[in-house]
Order: sequence, then C-alpha cells, then structure tokens
Amino acid sequence: MENIIIKLPISADEAVASNTKTKSKTLGDVELKYASLDDFEIFVKFLDNAKDDKDFAIQMLHHQLVTPELTLTEFSKISEEDLKKLANDFVKNDHSLSKYFKETTEVGFYAKFRNAIKEYNDREIRPLRASIKTGLASTLNIFQDFEDKYKKYIGQSSYITESISGISAAGKAFEESQLGVVKSLKPILENYRLTGTVLSEILGPQIDSWEKNVKFFATTLDNYASFFQNWDKRKQITDTMLAKLLKRYKWFIIPSMPYSFVLKVLKIGTKKGNQRKALNRLFIDFFTSNNFSRLQSLVDGWSKNIIFEPRMRILGNCISTLKTSRKGTNPSDLILPALIAQIDGIQQEFMKREGLFFDPNKRKWKDPKGDKIDWKKWFKDQTLDDRLDDLANDIFLNILFQKALPGKPLATPFTFNRHKILHGESLKYGRIDNTIRAFLILDFLATLSNRKLKK
Repeated sequence: MENIIIKLPISADEAVASNTKTKSKTLGDVELKYASLDDFEIFVKFLDNAKDDKDFAIQMLHHQLVTPELTLTEFSKISEEDLKKLANDFVKNDHSLSKYFKETTEVGFYAKFRNAIKEYNDREIRPLRASIKTGLASTLNIFQDFEDKYKKYIGQSSYITESISGISAAGKAFEESQLGVVKSLKPILENYRLTGTVLSEILGPQIDSWEKNVKFFATTLDNYASFFQNWDKRKQITDTMLAKLLKRYKWFIIPSMPYSFVLKVLKIGTKKGNQRKALNRLFIDFFTSNNFSRLQSLVDGWSKNIIFEPRMRILGNCISTLKTSRKGTNPSDLILPALIAQIDGIQQEFMKREGLFFDPNKRKWKDPKGDKIDWKKWFKDQTLDDRLDDLANDIFLNILFQKALPGKPLATPFTFNRHKILHGESLKYGRIDNTIRAFLILDFLATLSNRKLKK
C-alpha cells in the first residue's frame, strides 16, 4: 500500500491548543472554543453572509462562545472595546491564526480580523481538509481490512473490540479535530500510550511502542495496521498472563469491562509481591463508584435474557440494598446468599434448556439420551477453550461450587463458597468483593446462555 502522510500545518507543540479563557467588562468570565475544521465550514458561511466586517466578528465569536450562554442578539450588545478584546485574545490563543492577524485597535480592525480568517482558511484549512479527505479513504480501507481479519474476536473479547473502536474513532477525529489534529486525538493517543506502555512492560522487546509511531501524527496510515500486525500472537501471550494473574487472586474479566480496566489489571500484575489488596480494590472501586452505577448497568443488561427476566425483581432489590445501606451495616451479609441462590437456579435452568435433566433417584444429571454426565465437566465444555471464559468457569465451578464437607476445610481456602455460606458454616463471607464476584458469575451465566440459546 502506498504510504500517505498527513502533514500538520504547525508543529506538534503548537497543535495542542485549548479554549480561549478571558475576561470581559461586559460579560465577565468568557470562554471561546478553539476553532476546528468543522467550525471553519461555518466561518466560510459567515464570510459570505455577514452584512459587514463587524457583523462577521460578532457571528464568528458568538459561534465559539462556550460561556456565558447567550443568544446572538444578547451577544451583539457587547461593547466595542470588549468585542475587539475577545477577537484579539481568540487569535493570540491560536498559534497558526496569529500569523495572519496582528493585534491592533486602529480603524479597520474588523476588516483585518475578517481577512485573517479568510486567508487562514484559504492557505491552510482547505489544503488540510483535502489532505485529510484523501487520507480518510485509505484509512477506512485499513479499518475494514483490520476488522475483517480479526472479526472472529469481536464480541468475545471486549478489549479487542474496544481497540478496533478506538482505531475507527481516529478516522472521525480527523474531520472533527482542531487544526493541528493532535488536540482532539489526545484521548485516543493517551489510550494507545497506555497500551504501548503496559504491553511493553509485560512483553519487553516483543512489542514496539505505539506512541513512538503516532507521537506527532506525521506517520503513515499503515501504522494503524502495523501496530496490530501480530495481534494473534500478542493476544495469546497477553491473555495467558492476564488469566494467570486473575486466577491467582480469584477474579475474572467480563465482556462489558473496558480495555482501560484490563490494562490496569496488567499494570498491577507487573508489581512485585502480593497484589491481592490492590486488585480487590481495583474491582471494588470500578463497580461501587458513582453509587454502584456500573453494577446497576450490568444487572439492567440481563433483563432480556429469558432465564434472568423472571428474576430481575430479586436482582434489582439486591442492587437497591447496596445503594441504600446505612453506614455501619453490611449489606453483603444479606445479598450474597440471595445471589448464590439465583446462581443455583439459573445454572440449573440453563442446563435444562440445553436438554439436560436431573434424575432424582440417581441424584445425577443426565443428557438427552439418558446417560449420566458430570455437570461441572459439561459446563467446562461450554467455554470452547477460550482462556478468559475458562477462567470464569473455573471460579464458578472450583471456587464458588468447590466441594465442601461439613466441618472440613476447603482444598482451596476461600470465603466465596456456596456450600459453606448457604449451610451456615461460613460466617465471614459478607464482603463486598465476594458480592461483586457473585454478580460477575451471574453475568458469565447470562453471556453463556445468550450465546448458546441463540444458536
């Protein structure tokens, strides 16, 4: 593929501009949005339609006005002194635009301001837009080729899906970005900087830094593809290390969790010593922040599942109890047994919908042919050797449903055990991390049943 270079009209340092914040005697504190490519399309219309030079300045600056919120009529009442000050401050805050307009208060101010905008548009914005348009066509092809190549992963691993979405977002950001591109792409660049840093720490020399490739965004669009050129191999190595870390501390990742969370987990894994508290805190903070909003969203997502739908009232009450519990009380003491009971019921109904049935005489599960089966082995077979799905299954089967005998210690000591909790033997189970684990297992069962029942 032919390399295509996107040339910035100004240096990378100058490109990182920000909104103009200033003061006006008439309006008080004022904030004006930086000029994007889309804004310049509007400016061109103002150039054609404004009744005079001052009217153009009023329309343009009002279009960029963030605060205070004013109608065009209200803004038009600004004093002559303040209008010129806003125009001057706006220009000074844009390193490129300032080349075309020198601060002045002399007669002809508004004509010079209008001509500066027009000249900047003609000399830099139009060529830049043409360059971006050419680049986008190639970029979209790269995006499509990438998604076609890796579509087998989409929907199975949220951080892969999010990576693809991030790359696609870059194409749109070209059109919506500030003149130098870097400003609007800063969140995307930061995400890939974090990606490159974490993966580099884990895999060492096997992965080049993504940030190095995109630092000033003056590289070829082929870099989008090259970063993921060996993604199959990288994914395999990364998933292995992620699964090992999560298994050690009895956690797993669900599809709705963002890529940035996975990176934080991997980051913790690079530290020496026991990281149980750090990892527990990461999961707890993620799901309890903003009054359990993510946990609420997780539960709401189960409402259309045929197995979960009749149970939504109970699950909703569990969330409400968490949200409204008073200081000094421990809602997990009450919620966790209820969640485990629902896990029990959902697990059994899912198996029945798959044609299995429980023989009360033999006290065994049987397949549609009537042959005895090991229900735990059957569940293991449902995850298709996906390393992260297998991890969820392992915690479901071998931690929560770990074999337990009355009065005997568990083979893998852990407070998150169905038999010890429901039979009243464990009295220290009531912890928020265990409650979150129960919700994660429910989401695992929801995902698994959705996948199987739709086939």
